[in-house]
Amino acid sequence: MALKKVNLNEVTVLIRTRRRELGLTQKQLGEKLGIDQRTVSSLEKNPGSISVNRFFAVLDALQVNLFSSTDPRDESSLARLTVDQLFRNAKIV
Repeated sequence: MALKKVNLNEVTVLIRTRRRELGLTQKQLGEKLGIDQRTVSSLEKNPGSISVNRFFAVLDALQVNLFSSTDPRDESSLARLTVDQLFRNAKIV
């Protein structure tokens, strides 16, 4: 599977595009996540307003994985990133 780099400012397009690729309406995605259609619409417009846990749940529902890399130029250094790993490796500055 080819990996695609997505910048954080492209997340809104990613969520909407992937939902449509899967043939899901906002209502159907909301049902998978236990939220209403209006909240899904809000997520697609401003994903920065959601919690990290909800963000990972959305990605999971859309069958999208996050990867971290020690060297972005080397795909062999990629590792799937989970919410637990994100917080375990985070540093508060």
